Amino acid sequence: MKPDRLPEKLELTLKALVLSRAALAQALEVDKSLVGRWVSGKVTPSEHNLAALTRHVALTVPGFTLMDWELDLPAFASRMGLDRRAAPSRPRLDGWFPASLLDEAAHSGRHRGVAYEGLWRSTRPSIDLPGRFIHDISMVSRRPDGLLGFRVGIEGVRYQGCSFLLQHQLFSIAADADASTLLFTIFNGVARERAQVIDGVTLATLRDAGGSPAASACVLERIDELSGDEDEDDARFEAAVAAQPALAPEGSVSARIADHLTGNASGAPDGMLVMRFAASMARGAVLS
Repeated sequence: MKPDRLPEKLELTLKALVLSRAALAQALEVDKSLVGRWVSGKVTPSEHNLAALTRHVALTVPGFTLMDWELDLPAFASRMGLDRRAAPSRPRLDGWFPASLLDEAAHSGRHRGVAYEGLWRSTRPSIDLPGRFIHDISMVSRRPDGLLGFRVGIEGVRYQGCSFLLQHQLFSIAADADASTLLFTIFNGVARERAQVIDGVTLATLRDAGGSPAASACVLERIDELSGDEDEDDARFEAAVAAQPALAPEGSVSARIADHLTGNASGAPDGMLVMRFAASMARGAVLS
């Protein structure tokens, strides 16, 4: 039996979980257009898909079950932690960060986040090919909770997370759910202008056998604006990832950016820190 007002409850679910339709489709391993038809009411989720959706919601809303879909709309909104009459709620990260910091990040995102919205191309040194550079594609967009949505794509790899705009810096954390790994970044921002270029440091794991941690200097350059349509922007992001070679052609990165990233201009280290798994000191208990 179809729960009453299910499309509206699905909209509330996306809001509560801070998910796009595309992200939910990826989590449930269904086509994005199918999620769109659920939300529009054109198609009712099958029992299998509704059960899968329920399990996914329960990862964020403890104890959530199939019976919760039968709640009336106000009770459902409350069950999801949403007050439909209130202003956008604090991001669902309480317990991770001080409340004052979350409020500051949400306030900054709502008032200054537009300066960072758009599609970006990153340039960072290659670990495996010294002297060469890697490009990723990133998309930054404002979320309902005030934080900035942050997505990164390179070939078959996708990270999705959020950015905290604090002072003039962007602190980001994103996850690759398929590989169960995280990406962390800190970028220098701008004071008042709309950002066109930002730089900072990224920390992630390599795609080697042990997932070696690696940090690198990185420059982001704006390559396009957002349309404001979520589905269209998702499609443009994926198209940009598909069109962008991961390895920058030799000589294509300007000497100014290359020197900035490798530290040649300042005499600093080469902008790279790698803790190779093969040489790692990490261990468990030593048995005598």
